[in-house]
Amino acid sequence: MATDYYKILGVSRGAEEKDVKSAYRKLARKYHPDVNPNDKAAEARFKEISEAYDVLGDAEKRKLYDQYGSNWDQANQAGVNPEDFGGFHIPGGGGGGFGDIGSIFEQMFGGAVGGGRGGRVGVDFRDFEQNQPKDIEKTVEVSLEEIDAGSKRTLTYQTMDAQRSKGEVATVPTTKKVEITIPAGIPDGKKLRVPGKGQAGSNGKAGDLYVTVRWAEHPKFHLAGDHLEVEIDVPYVVAALGGEVTVPTLTRNLSVTIPAGTQSGRAFRLAGQGLSKHVGGKGDLMAKVRITVPKPLRDEERRLLEQIRDL
Repeated sequence: MATDYYKILGVSRGAEEKDVKSAYRKLARKYHPDVNPNDKAAEARFKEISEAYDVLGDAEKRKLYDQYGSNWDQANQAGVNPEDFGGFHIPGGGGGGFGDIGSIFEQMFGGAVGGGRGGRVGVDFRDFEQNQPKDIEKTVEVSLEEIDAGSKRTLTYQTMDAQRSKGEVATVPTTKKVEITIPAGIPDGKKLRVPGKGQAGSNGKAGDLYVTVRWAEHPKFHLAGDHLEVEIDVPYVVAALGGEVTVPTLTRNLSVTIPAGTQSGRAFRLAGQGLSKHVGGKGDLMAKVRITVPKPLRDEERRLLEQIRDL
């Protein structure tokens, strides 16, 4: 049975981009391996969710998926764009199997593609397409700590490169290893281009490698516009009387003074302690108070609280 990415994310086919992203973040937070340690089922579900969002979260990939279903990647590798045919129906399209690309050209050019007609010698489109340089797309998921500081990643992947020998062209699997630099503050979904690291054609030239950077969900920090948000536990006594609590950031822990009478849900802004920005500088960190009450209360605590209540 073909994989239904829409069903995996729990959204409709007509869902807007922001709804797809929201559904992904909610599910990814729920099934993240850091939240579910040693849970193989949750890990598998997280990978499934990430794969679905990798396609539906990219406008071009989603367009191909809507047209070709689970065979969208084949269409992508073949360089097919549905709009190039002005609505021309592709056999097996519309979410089903991927149709024979060569048959499209046979219908359009009366059989001139491939074996030819009426003495005309044609070109087999499939062989031609197979032997051309092609761009390759990959996706990496990067932690917020890596986004904040910048990082390097080594990608190992395989391409089917065309090689010409004694007048014959054959495609052979080729393993490639590329180190990419992920700049600090790179936006979620941004693509990095690595020239000449795609699939090689029979002319000796290779396409490019495009790497989409995705921000991984974090078990502590959440995005709040241009800033990060983190919940901090504040004991009820500190909230009532005032005191200091520890607030985690992406790089270190900070001590923050909590004024007396602080209410649950209040947010304290820590300027410049958020995530690095692509244009330079850093955002703020919003520390949101969550008041905690000991459970169960010790006898002495209960006695003192009852005295306060009676006052």
